[in-house]
Amino acid sequence: MSKYQRKAPKRQLRDRVLILCGGQTEEIYFNKFKEKHKDGLKNVTVKVTTCKRSNPIAVVDEAISLQDSYDELWCVFDKDDFEDFDEAIRKVSRYPKINCAFSNEAIEYWFTLHFSKKTGPISRRRLNEMISKQFGVEYDKSSAIVERVCEKLQTLDIEVAEECAKRGYEYHELNSGKNFSDWRSCTSVFMLTKRLRKWNEAK
Repeated sequence: MSKYQRKAPKRQLRDRVLILCGGQTEEIYFNKFKEKHKDGLKNVTVKVTTCKRSNPIAVVDEAISLQDSYDELWCVFDKDDFEDFDEAIRKVSRYPKINCAFSNEAIEYWFTLHFSKKTGPISRRRLNEMISKQFGVEYDKSSAIVERVCEKLQTLDIEVAEECAKRGYEYHELNSGKNFSDWRSCTSVFMLTKRLRKWNEAK
């Protein structure tokens, strides 16, 4: 059983938590999530990695270097074109305090699960088109557009997205082999959002 299936962490829900993001899009999303639940997530810090490349291993290594300052850490990164995606996810499994919320190939797949149940590999271009149509914007990576989309996502039913993502994750786990880089399209971000909602409920 994989690390990402098994644990509902046993630590106290008021512990210090770090969400370390590989890019600005992920940072914006989780900051918007935190704003929505600000009273219950005061112990959660969201930041983007200081590493210039922001590749998955770099994100994980930075989390490892910070683990003495936090009780629980989450690395959030995309597959993109990085070749160390699988290595990074496996490295995380060696550190009990560190978890991983990955997307293959991009967090935009997680965004679409809030309003679509499409399965199977979806190209980045198609993901952008779906987001653009849903929210009436020309989606791109500019901060203003990402912030607008992430604000709108907070108004949708996240439990629908979590359930869709969970089903997709379990499908890939059974059918797509051991390399997470082969799990297209797939995301484990739902594990982090469910964890955050538990913190918020325990405020």
